[in-house]
Amino acid sequence: MDDEELDIPKGSLLKQITDEDLTVHSIEALESRVAVLKSEIERTEEAIKNKKTAHADADSFFR
Repeated sequence: MDDEELDIPKGSLLKQITDEDLTVHSIEALESRVAVLKSEIERTEEAIKNKKTAHADADSFFR
């Protein structure tokens, strides 16, 4: 997958993460990175869920 498919803005932290050379890191560092990224995915998915719920609540209020 390239940057255009991901639509990552230049200069963003996500761009830095996706461009980082992983070959210089130890296995332990890579495993730690995976754990942090998985945690961030869970946090982001929870934020999406909360926004969808708030949106649905607002929609039902105005119907």
